Order: sequence, then C-alpha cells, then structure tokens
Amino acid sequence: MLFFTFPVFSQVVKTPFPVTNLAWSKNDEFFAFTEENTVFLRSCSNYELSDTLGIKNIDKIMFSTEGKHQILLAITKDGYFSVWNIESAEDGFLKFNKEPYFKLDCKNESEIKAVTFSKNSDYVAVASDDNSIKLFFKLRFTKDAIFKELKGHDSEIYSLNFSKNENFLASTAKDGTAIIWDCNSQSEILKLSEIYTQTEIPVQFLADNSSIIAPENETSFCIYNLEGEKLLSIDTLHKIKGIKPLNKENKIAIVTENDEIELYDLSKEKWLGYIPSYDFSPLTDFEFNPDNSRILIGYESGSIFEFFVKDVLLSPGQKPPKKFRSAENYGGSNSGTGSSSRGSSSRGWGITNGTFKTRHGKYLCASLNLRSAPSPYNLSAGFSTGFLTYDLLPPFYTGICVSPYIGFPESNYPYKYTKNSTTLESPLLAGLDLCAPFGIFVMPFVNNEIGFSAEIFAGTGVCLLWNRNFGAESAASKPFISFNFGTKLGINWKYFSLNVAAQWNSVQKIMISTEFGANFKIGEKK
Repeated sequence: MLFFTFPVFSQVVKTPFPVTNLAWSKNDEFFAFTEENTVFLRSCSNYELSDTLGIKNIDKIMFSTEGKHQILLAITKDGYFSVWNIESAEDGFLKFNKEPYFKLDCKNESEIKAVTFSKNSDYVAVASDDNSIKLFFKLRFTKDAIFKELKGHDSEIYSLNFSKNENFLASTAKDGTAIIWDCNSQSEILKLSEIYTQTEIPVQFLADNSSIIAPENETSFCIYNLEGEKLLSIDTLHKIKGIKPLNKENKIAIVTENDEIELYDLSKEKWLGYIPSYDFSPLTDFEFNPDNSRILIGYESGSIFEFFVKDVLLSPGQKPPKKFRSAENYGGSNSGTGSSSRGSSSRGWGITNGTFKTRHGKYLCASLNLRSAPSPYNLSAGFSTGFLTYDLLPPFYTGICVSPYIGFPESNYPYKYTKNSTTLESPLLAGLDLCAPFGIFVMPFVNNEIGFSAEIFAGTGVCLLWNRNFGAESAASKPFISFNFGTKLGINWKYFSLNVAAQWNSVQKIMISTEFGANFKIGEKK
C-alpha cells in the first residue's frame, strides 16, 4: 500500500525572504518570525497568519508576559528597543498594537556593535565602538530608562547576553575575553580569557543561571561556573556554527557545519542525538518551545519547519528519513512591511503542502456505523469505541476497538425457529467485534485541519440470533465465533471522522460499512 512510504512529517511555512529570527509565545499558542524589516505572527495550531508588524533593521525578538498579557520585545541593530502588546481581534486572530507601549532609543554618536535585552524587558544593553556598554534599566511607571556605562573591554564587543533571571550580563569581545557583569550593582564579577572568537559564537548562560557556556575551539565548548572554574569540556568532533541553551534543564543545542542540530545533556555529560537538516539552504535560526518538546527551524530559503523533537531526534549512527523539499512560495516576491493583510497574494507569503502534519498522543474514538449484512438480513447498525495511540511510530497509529451491532432482517424473512415450543419469527442478529487497527494519519493541507487516514485491521468476533427479549432465554441460537480482517479509509475534520471500510468475516463473509464518529485526545494538548 503506497501510503506506507511517507517519511517523518512536519509543517512548513514558506516565505520569499530569508528567515532571520524565530520566537515562541510563552503560552505556546503562536510563534513569530522575522525578515529584515517585518515581524510575522502565526498560529501554532493551523499556521494561519494573524498579523504583521513593520520594524526596520530587526536584530532580535522575544516573547514575554506583562501580567496576563503576551508581549513582544524587539530591538534593532541600530539600538531602537520597543515592547508591543498582543491582543485578540474580533475575528479571533491575534494582532499587535500598532504603537509600542514602551520604547527606548539607545542610539548615540558612537557606532553600535551589539545589542540585546533581558527576558522580562527590565534591562537593555548596547555595546559601542569605544568598547563600552550602556546598561539601561527600564522604569516601568515613567516609561523611561536610566543607564550605567560599563567599561572593561579592550577590543570590539561582538555579543551581549543576559541570564534568564536578569541578574547577569555576559559580554564577549574579539580579543577572546568575556566579562560577566552583575546587573544590580553594575559591576564586573568575572573575566574569562582565551574564548574562541573566530566564529563569533557568544558566551551565554545556561537555564540554571549559574553556569556559563563558551566556545573553546572550532569543535568544542566548555562550561564555567560564576567563579571562573571550568566544569566541563566537550569536543563535538564537528565544526560548531552556533550554540543555544534550551529553555529548561542544563541541555544545549549546537549547529554543526552541516546545519545539523545536536542536543547535549550537560548534567549527564551525554550526547542525546541530532536533528538533520531539512532544507538545501543554510540554517539561519532555530527555537524550542517553552517545554522543549517542539522545535522551529528557519532557513535562508524562507522555509520554516516545525517538529516534535522526539520524532526527528536521531540516535548516533541513525540515518535521516527521506525528506520533502518541494515547498513553494504561493505569493509573489514582495515581502511587504507593516500591513496586516492576511491574503497570500498581497503579502508575498504562502503555506506549502511540501510536508505534512500528523497527530501525536493518545486518543479515544467513538462512532456510529452502518454495514451490510448477509442474507436474509438487510444491514446492521452499531457503534464502535476504541483507543488509538500515535506515539509509537508517528504518523502511524495502532490500538484496539470494540464494536457491538444489531442486524435487521428482511421483510420477507424466509426462516422460522422454534424454541421451547415458541415460534420465533425474524430474529435479530446480535454481535460483537474486537479488532486491532494499524494505520496512518496525515494532514497534507497545513493551512487547515483536514486529515486523511488509511488502515488495516484484524480481529475476532461473536454473533448469534436474538429473539428480541432479555434474560436467560434471549438467545435464539448458539453463538458463532468468527475471525475478520479488512481495510478502512477515512477523512477527518478537527475532531470528526467519516470512514468507509471493507472487511471479510469468516461467518458473515464480505461486508461494506460506513461510520461517522469523533476522536478525543487524552491528556495534554499538543
């Protein structure tokens, strides 16, 4: 059956411009990506474009929260920092407030070399060509900021990074020195030397806020504590293009020269595996969602892929599956700025079906069904209920289903039965089937929630004639044990499904059935 030849599936957004930044929302419901002058906001559930925001010369974006509100932090390469509210529109889409509720112009007469901001937007740091850093602290009530100048570097600073708890700032310079600054006291607490700088990979903080990761040479990195003690050194055996700490635990991801993403668990000093490249063009950015279960990967070609990490993380020596690379831009070449239009032809962006989405997790399914029955019965009606799991080998699923049914006799039923001197006319056919399905489910149109399934199943069953009474004398015949197998095709929309099946039963022979039902996910929403 041809549908068993699909590879691992994902979603992909295709744009006509290189992807420069990726960011997940804190509630895991939407994500943003950028090109040089525009921020695009999309839903995680159906990838539909919600809104765009024009910001020239974007350097970095990040989502954060202010109370219950989701906000977007953005800073430009020339030192313009802004904070934008995100609200729900009347049509159900999310939108940016078109004016930032906080903004800060960090530009001065010096040339800016590096910029960054802290997780909750309390701090903004700007490095200038005089090797100094201006550390701005946001005054929330006055919507203004004060700054302190930090001096300690003797060469050009090429990166700035805050710890997640906003207590520390790491600055890295081209002479191989990195300084850790205390944001509260604006003082230097640690200076590291001999940092490998040829790739300009920045010194960064791990999720524990007390450990620092730094490149050691072109293939290795090391971990320091805040006292400057080297705790760990790992040689990846690959040239390293980038390093990014994960959101939780002391795990990191590195990008190799082949644009593969390798994951390491530093607490266990263990290499977890790698995610292969899914595009011909260079990888430009990647971002994990808040719980590290999913990853967005952006490429210079404009492709953005989303995966469940467990589906694409390959073990050492494991070869990647065949990949689809047929994503195409549906819109023109104009990326546009500032408009909130949601039509692909006017925005120059589109969603491709070059790759597919599938279900993940465990589901309960229930359906009503009608199926043909052997003469002298017209048809049978019943319901099915079962358990399906997509976790073992997505996009394939397996499970178990049970289906009780009743068959209705023809009007000119040709047989008569006598039981305990009582004549029975037109008994019903009652039965119960138990089967194990194995199938595949895909959603090939990534901009909606239509899915298709195909499965084979096998099982056993029992049926008997029923005299329409309940109790010890309800059976009009002995039970007949049967074995069955068949195939099923279905179309799904959101929770609902419509299926057509053909099966062979050792007692009732060939039967055709149709069913309408619903699927309900068990546990956490993905």
